[in-house]
Parts: sequence; structure tokens; C-alpha cells
Amino acid sequence: MNHANPAPYSLNQRTNSITIISEHHGWRTLSGVQTSDYYTYRNAILNGCHLQRACFDLRHPEEMICDLSNLEQIYNGMSGENIVRVWNYLNSSTSKINSREVRRIKGDGLSPEIAISGPSKSFLGNLKNSLISEAFAHLHRDVSRAPTREDIRGITKSRLLINTSNETMEFHNKFCAFYSKYISHEHWDSSFALNTRYVYEDHPIWSKIEKIAKNKLFLLSAGLPLALGYLAATGDHNIFFSEVHRQNDSSLLSRDDAFQDVFPTPTSSNGPWLIIDKAYTGGSLRQAANMIRKKFGYNVEVKTVALFPKSFSAFMSADYAVYAGKLFEVKSYAPRLDRDHWHIQLIMEQSI
Repeated sequence: MNHANPAPYSLNQRTNSITIISEHHGWRTLSGVQTSDYYTYRNAILNGCHLQRACFDLRHPEEMICDLSNLEQIYNGMSGENIVRVWNYLNSSTSKINSREVRRIKGDGLSPEIAISGPSKSFLGNLKNSLISEAFAHLHRDVSRAPTREDIRGITKSRLLINTSNETMEFHNKFCAFYSKYISHEHWDSSFALNTRYVYEDHPIWSKIEKIAKNKLFLLSAGLPLALGYLAATGDHNIFFSEVHRQNDSSLLSRDDAFQDVFPTPTSSNGPWLIIDKAYTGGSLRQAANMIRKKFGYNVEVKTVALFPKSFSAFMSADYAVYAGKLFEVKSYAPRLDRDHWHIQLIMEQSI
């Protein structure tokens, strides 16, 4: 079939009308629509439209080599100076990667992270191990030292959900029963939100976060293992979910509809809110804060926690930040941080 150029008339901002011509059916001419929006496509299919052509944009797997904002277990127990030495070595070695298959991931002000991407996840993992071994050999340090609880420099998603408390499992089951209505039936078995296996480990940071505000709002879908880890560690049932997707949402094709509310429904709009999410720019935290104010009133106190902030703006735009296993009140540290070196300075700072 030939596809004529889209007509200039636009049905809406996301859809153009097109003409589809079938040469092998006597040049039969049909009308149609062209869209890059998934929900527009989904609704069209439900209304009887047929898919004629598809184009897939596939994102390569990536591997985090070193993330100062949330360090892996091999860095536990290391001094701040040695962590920075390893990070500098890895930063230099990954900058020299010259390959058509593997590339260093770049971004605007993403200072703490050193990450690579390429078509093979296993190859990236092997390359990471090789680079880290070189860095530790350069430092002349053994990676096997057992740290104390206070030495833990990151929070890993390593705890099996089935090994948490009964109340954590019950909360997860209630969430899945609710959220499944937003997921296409054919994707129930592959949806990350409905098939959580690992949650974030117990860490001293959770008890500190618990004391900041009564209601904790986590953002899906990355927020689910965070919230379940928090619940398992603290027993605090004042946790809620909402959904904010700003760009490159890999789970978009599994959903029938977007979830744009708060679950569970709060019994009262009173009480301060604390929004907790991973932060690259802080945009999702700001959007969620505005949603809470719009829903419960602009007099409601709303604070934010940027987990593992990847940019200076993400750190500065939050009320609190969790960085390298430590909790920081942003306004207390902001005056002495340098925009170009903040990611190194916070490694040396003491938390609240």
C-alpha cells in the first residue's frame, strides 16, 4: 500500500488525516489518521481502525559505571577522598571510550553519574566490571571490606519483596488490584508495577524521612519499590502513589489509560505532604507538588525529597535530598556549594 502525504488539516495536535491507497485492490482509496501518540492510537483501534504501518524507536540498554548520588556496595566503608579518586579515574577512562557500539551517556549538568549505553546489556556489564577493577587496582584497594551500617553510601534495590513483612505484601497486593485496571490485560505479566520482585533495602535514611511530614507521596512506577522498601523498614502506612510521566516513558505501551489521581484515597486532606522521587532535573517533583496543591488546596504544606539528584538544579529545587546515603536539608547546604563541584563536595559533607 502507498501512503499519501499527511493532509494539512489536523484533527487535533497529535493527529493528521491521511489518504491510504491500495494498489493491489484496484487503487482503492481510504481515509485514515496518522499519530505518534499512543493513547490516540489506542482509542482509534478501539473505534475500529486498523494499523497500517509502524515504526519502532528502541532505546539501547545502559549501565551505570559509577553514581556518586547513590553509590553501590563496593564503595561502602571508603573514605570520601578515595571515592572521589575512583570516580575521577572512571570519569577519565570512560571519556576515552572510542567505539561505534558503546558510548558514554552525556547530559546537561548530570555531574554525579558515569554511565554508558550500547546494544548488548551483557557486554556493558562486563565492560563495567573491567573498568572498576582497573580503578580499584589503581587505588591499590581491596573491594571486599565489610562496612558498618553508618558507612553505607547508597540504597540498593536488593531486598526480595517476599522477604518483607506481611503488611508490606498486603499493601502491594491492594495496589496491584487497583492499578491493574490501568494496564492492558495482555501486559499484566510484563508490567513492572504489577510484577515487583525487589524493593529497596532497609537503610537509616528511611527513619529520618519518616519524621519530615505525615503523608508520603511516591511517583510511579519507579516509586513503587521505593515505597515498599520504606514501608518494610518503618511500618509507616501513610504512603500514597501518583503518576507523573514527562518523557521517554518505557511503560507507555502497556497502559490503557494514564493514572492521574492519588492512591489510596486520603481519608483527610489535612496534614503536610512529602513528595519523594528520583530526580534528574526535579521537574517531576515540581509537577507532583502542583498536583497536590491543586487537589487539596494551596494552603497545604508540601515538601519534596530529591532521591539521588543527578544535577545541581535537581538538588537545589528540592527541600531535602538523599545523596550518597545521606540526607541533606537543601537550604542549609546550598550557600556553600559550587555549581561545578557540588557533586564532589556532598561526598565530603556530613548529613543532618
